[in-house]
Amino acid sequence: MEEMRIYIANLGKYNEGELVGAWFTPPVDYDEMAERIGLNDEYEEYAIHDYELPFEIDEYTPIEEVNRLCEMVEDLPEDIQDELSELLCCFSSLEELCEHADDIIHYPDCSDMTDVAYYFIDECQSLGEIPDRIRSYIDYEAYGRDLDLEGRFVVTNHGVFECP
Repeated sequence: MEEMRIYIANLGKYNEGELVGAWFTPPVDYDEMAERIGLNDEYEEYAIHDYELPFEIDEYTPIEEVNRLCEMVEDLPEDIQDELSELLCCFSSLEELCEHADDIIHYPDCSDMTDVAYYFIDECQSLGEIPDRIRSYIDYEAYGRDLDLEGRFVVTNHGVFECP
């Protein structure tokens, strides 16, 4: 997974036309951030003007919340971290994904749904023992499409994931 970073700007200076800010890697220490971007009694507000995170935030997301979400991501298995942006489409929030991370199944050797169909039928024997003389009649591609229609699968560059 790429390094997670956020760009935090001094909002008061920004509104005056001066760009004062810095990139930070979570967890961000508020006091260190305030010192680096010049927050004080005159300039108290900050805003997140850019970010490199596998989830969405807005410019007014509190630093504590960014730290909490980044910690949740770091606790996920590496294969899920690597495809987090794509897997989030199956869940209503990052928190929900993290709650169900143990239920996400990764098929790293499958590059498409046809591969998943082969895996289910041949490796898992989901249809039971199939004689070799009948195997050539199975339409793995069609079965893969049917599995995909269930909407629980996400095809990525690092395999296929099945979400609960």
